[in-house]
Amino acid sequence: MTSRSLGLLGLRAEQAGTAADFHEAYGRLVEPDQENADFKALVEAASAYRLAGQWRWLVEQDAGVELLLHAASLFTRAGLTYGAYLSASLAPVSHGDQLDSWVERLLRTAGQRHRESEPLVELGLEDHRPDDILGHVQQQAYLLLACALLTTPGSPQATELRSFATESPHRDGVVPMGSMAMPVRTFWGLAVDMLSPEDSEAARRYADTLAELSRAYARTVGLAMANTLTWSNGAAPIDVADLDVIGTTAMGTRHFGRRRMRVLLATAELPDLALVPLDLGLEVVDVPDPPDPDPSGLRRDRLEVDDLAPDGLDPDLTWGRRNWGHLDPDRTELGDPDDGLDPDGSDGGLDL
Repeated sequence: MTSRSLGLLGLRAEQAGTAADFHEAYGRLVEPDQENADFKALVEAASAYRLAGQWRWLVEQDAGVELLLHAASLFTRAGLTYGAYLSASLAPVSHGDQLDSWVERLLRTAGQRHRESEPLVELGLEDHRPDDILGHVQQQAYLLLACALLTTPGSPQATELRSFATESPHRDGVVPMGSMAMPVRTFWGLAVDMLSPEDSEAARRYADTLAELSRAYARTVGLAMANTLTWSNGAAPIDVADLDVIGTTAMGTRHFGRRRMRVLLATAELPDLALVPLDLGLEVVDVPDPPDPDPSGLRRDRLEVDDLAPDGLDPDLTWGRRNWGHLDPDRTELGDPDDGLDPDGSDGGLDL
C-alpha cells in the first residue's frame, strides 16, 4: 500500500527515504540522554522523530511506526498528551494499562468528577490541580481520543467520559487543531462518536468526519505539490503522512470494524489524494502490536489494493475510485453493521 501512496503523492521511494534519514539523524543528534531533560529538548527531538516516522512510513511501514512510537514516548515524557494519542492510535494493546491514569488526568483537569453518575465540581480543592498542558484544548482533545478508543464500550468509565465530552464547550469549539488547523470540534466529535451507544449512526458520523479530514488533506497536499522544488526535495511545510487523519482512521477502524468503515468511506466520492492517509490508517490496524519488523525492513504480508476490494468485485476496481458506492453498509451480507464483523463472523484481524 505504501507504493500506491507514493504514486499518488508523485514521490519516489528514494525521496521519502532521504527525508526520513535527515529527520531521524537530527532526532538522534538532539535527543537528550538524561531522565530529567527539559521540555524544549524533549519536544525538539520528538518533533524530529515524528517527521522521520511519517516519511519512513511511506517506504517501510514497520520502521515508520517504530519511529512514531519513539516520538510518542518523548512527547509523553514532556507531559504532552499528543504522545498518548500517537500511542493509542498506533499500538493500543501496549498502552491499555495507562487508560485509568489518562482518564483521571483528563477529568481532574476539567474540574469535573463523576461519582455514582452524579457530576461534581471540585475546583480549588486538593483533588483538583491545574495542568498547564491540558490548559490547551488541543491537548485535551488528543487525550480524549486516546481514552475513547481504549475504554470498554458501555462501561461506567465510557459513560463517565461521554458525559464529560458531551457537556464540554469544546464540542462546539472552533480553536484550530492539528497540522491542517481544523476546528477542535471536528476531533472532539470523533471521540464522542466512539463513546456513543448509537453504534450504527455513530459509525456513519465518524466516516463522514474522516471524509472531511481527508478532503482537507487533499487540498493541502495539492497546494504543496504546486511548488515542485520543495515538494521533490521533501521540504514542503506540511505533514505528508498526516497523523491526524491516519490516527483517527486507525481508531475508527478498530472501534467500528474494518468492513463497515471501508464501505462507509467508499460512498464519500473522495479524490485520489484523499486516499493516502485513509489507506495508511486502514493498513496500520494489520500491523502486529507492537510492530515486529522483518529483517529485510519490509513486511511480506503488507496489504495491497486487492485486499481492499470487497468480495465479489473486480480487484482492479479499487475502493478509492468509488466502486463501492452502490453498497449499503447496513446490508446483512456484509455482516451485522452493529458488530463490526466480516460475513464469516471474524473481526477481519483487528487487534481489539
